[in-house]
Parts: sequence; structure tokens; C-alpha cells
Amino acid sequence: MCSPPEETAAVPSRPTMTRRSSSSMSKRQRQRVSSFVVDSATAAFVAHYLYNNPSYLNPWNLPSAGAWIAGFFAIRFGVTFYDHLVVQVVERCFRSDVLPTREAGAPPVRYVALDGKSVAYLALNSFNEYAFVMRLTRYLWAGGYQELLPWRLGELNLGNTILALGVMFVSMDLMYAPLHHILHLPAFYPLVHKHHHRQHFPVRGYLDAGNEHPIEHMIGVMCTWFAVHSAEVLVPTLRLLMGRISGSRAGDVWTSGGGVHAATVLVFFQFHAALACLNHSPYDVNFSLPFAGSSCLFGGARGKVLGWLDDVPVVGQAVRRFGTGQWFQYSVGHHEMHHRKFNYNYGQYCMLYDRLMGTFLGYEGPRKVSELAKEKSK
Repeated sequence: MCSPPEETAAVPSRPTMTRRSSSSMSKRQRQRVSSFVVDSATAAFVAHYLYNNPSYLNPWNLPSAGAWIAGFFAIRFGVTFYDHLVVQVVERCFRSDVLPTREAGAPPVRYVALDGKSVAYLALNSFNEYAFVMRLTRYLWAGGYQELLPWRLGELNLGNTILALGVMFVSMDLMYAPLHHILHLPAFYPLVHKHHHRQHFPVRGYLDAGNEHPIEHMIGVMCTWFAVHSAEVLVPTLRLLMGRISGSRAGDVWTSGGGVHAATVLVFFQFHAALACLNHSPYDVNFSLPFAGSSCLFGGARGKVLGWLDDVPVVGQAVRRFGTGQWFQYSVGHHEMHHRKFNYNYGQYCMLYDRLMGTFLGYEGPRKVSELAKEKSK
């Protein structure tokens, strides 16, 4: 009945630790090999495409390399200036507070510095941004693919401005959110999207927003094009439907003059860039749909005006959320939660996809140091 000697106390055996270590190393090695294959294949495809389509980087047919380089640096200066302008407007005009996680007295958060890979990604993405700006301006100058996109101020109307702007924001997020969700699948996340999530508490605006794998950056550019083309196609289609329903040309006040005005596309691009920067900033900026049923009109999520809809089975809560504008609810806090808890809030502006998929997560304030220590001990 004597106690066993101390030498026989249960301790992890060296072979077990070695097997775990080797297993972990082999997993990291497989990820490195997979990343190398994906990056190499992407680089080869891009090089082949640009070799056969050199106009992609020069759609305006600039006459010299000097003019092209001057345009590139002009765009880089514009992006940097715009990033700082957004911060100044938020701080001085709207006087927005910082998010609760960044307030004085909150538990300190860890910021990740830009490494060599981050600088390389930002540089590569800057060329893609330059090509996008040139192609977008060329597209507007040509009047769109259908040559119906107007430039004259006299052709502005409710359809090619307000309606088109709403179509662009919603259609962009409805394409971006599921693609963003796919990038979080275990098979793809370590290869492409993981780098963007090195920063759990984004703070640098454009530098944190643009610090992403070039594949992810191209997906964002594709979604922007999709949004513009959706407005160009859907708004004239709505015009035809309204005309047939009304049996007259009454719908022209909304939809005449092409699907989207060139000025509307420029406004959309400015707001898109500003909100992307704000999503990766520390400021507590948020708003919901300002028309067609917003929280301002109906009292928000817990409002009593439409509260009776909660008792309607199956569709009641969904209808109330749609009616109170909760499906279009922009908040920097939503995107911070996505960086803190990766499997939620895949949308950027419109929360419709996350509401439907059950991946929406409201903002959570900072936890106490004691709570963090307790969680760490577990």
C-alpha cells in the first residue's frame, strides 16, 4: 500500500510528443507546398494572360512607359490622400468615437506589423488597382457595354442614381459574401485568405484592407464589376416591367437615360472605397437602410411598430428584419467581429446573406482582463 516512486509518475512520453510534433510539422509542410503550388500557378496564369492581353494594363493605349508610370503614381497618391481624407471626415465632421475595444481602459489588443509578404501583396495589388481604375474610366467613357450609359447632367433621374446605387451595393455584397465564405473553407483558408486575418483588430485603413492575397484582391475587383454591370442591366429591365405593369411610360421618370449614370458609378466607387477603409479602421461608424423601411422609421430590431410580425410562423422574423432595414446594416463593428471570430459576418455592407445563412453576429464589446485570463487558462 505504499505510494509509487516519483520516477513512475505519469508524464507524457517522448515518442508521443515526437509523433505530435512531426504530425504538426508535416501539416505545415503540406500547407507550404500547397501555397507554393497555388501561388506559382496563379503567377504563371497572370503572366500568360498579360502576355496575350497587354491592353489589360493599358486600356487607354498610353503612348509611352513614362506616361503609364506617371499615371500609376498619380493613382497611388490619390489612394493615400483619400484614405487620410476619410479619416479626417470621420474624426472632424462626424466626430465618431472609436470602437469599445479601442477605448482607453479596455484590455490591450495586439496589432500585427506589416511583414515582407504584406508589402509584396500591397505592391502587386496596387498594379491591379491601377488597371481597374483605367478600365473603369475607359468603360464609362465608352458608355458601358451597351453604349447607353449617359454622362449629361440633364439625364440624371431617380432610376440611374438612387435605384442604381442601391442595386450596385446589394448585388456586390450578394456576390462577395458567398465567395468570401468559400475562402474560409478549411481547404482554401490557409492558402489565400489566412494572411488577411493576421490582424485581429484592423486599424490601418487601406493598408489593412488591401493587405490580402492577390487572388482575393482580384475577387474583390470582379465583385465591383459585377455590381456595375448589374445596375446597367437590371435597371432597364425594371423599366420594361414597370412599363408593362402600368401600360404607359410612367416608369420613365425612374429608368430613362440608361441603367446607371456615369456619375452614379463614380459615387458608388468612392463610397465603396471609403467603406472598405472604414471597415479596417478603429472608428465606430454604423448606419442602416435610410429608405424603404429603416430602423429610423420603425424603431430598429426591437421596435414595437412591426413587433407583431414575430408571432407570424416561419416568415415573420425575416419579414420584420427586412422591413426595419436590418438586412442592410453597415457597421465597422460587424467587420471587426469577422476579424475576431472568423466564421461570422461575411458581408461587407449588406447583412442579407449572413441573416439568411445564420452567420450574422452582432458586435460584442471588450471582455475584462479576468475573463481573458480565465479563457486562456482553459
